[in-house]
Amino acid sequence: MTDPLRVLVVEDEWLIAEDIAACLRASGHQVIGPAPSVAAALRLIGENPVDVALLDVQLHGETSLAIAEELQTRQVPFACLSGFGPRDVPSAFANFRFVRKPADQAAILRALAELVPAS
Repeated sequence: MTDPLRVLVVEDEWLIAEDIAACLRASGHQVIGPAPSVAAALRLIGENPVDVALLDVQLHGETSLAIAEELQTRQVPFACLSGFGPRDVPSAFANFRFVRKPADQAAILRALAELVPAS
């Protein structure tokens, strides 16, 4: 991936969010967030151009489904970061792309490359 991306990171665990953000920054990408909640993520989407997003599924008692729906409306590709797989999450998430947590830098960058192929 040659061009830097503006990546929305939605993660409610501070340390995990910072690890993901550091990985992205080290690879030259701009991090939007990290956002720890649905409300914060939706606000960031409204205020910033986003090329791609990485979403934790469970956020302090709520899911990131509203964020996923907003991203789909805006045609922004995203992947769900989760310790669970597609069969273990609410059915509305079943067809989304998943990256298994804990995800290392290679897995995160591979997901971004698959979501936003180089042109």
